[in-house]
Amino acid sequence: MTAQSIAVEKLDLDPVDAALALYGGDARATIAAALDMLQFVRGQLALAEAAMSHGFTRGFRPGYEPD
Repeated sequence: MTAQSIAVEKLDLDPVDAALALYGGDARATIAAALDMLQFVRGQLALAEAAMSHGFTRGFRPGYEPD
C-alpha cells in the first residue's frame, strides 16, 4: 500500500486582515476581542496548571509569557 500525495492549495491569508474583517475593519474592536481571548486563554492555562500534578508533567510548568 502506498501513500498518495494530496494537493492542497495554500491560501495567502493575512491573519491581521482576517481579524479586522471579522469586526468590519474596526481596529479597536479587533484589539479588544483579541485581549478578551487572551484573558480567557490565560485563565484556562491557570486552570490546567492547577489541575495537573507536578509528577504528571515531569516538572514542566507552563509559562504565561513567551520566552
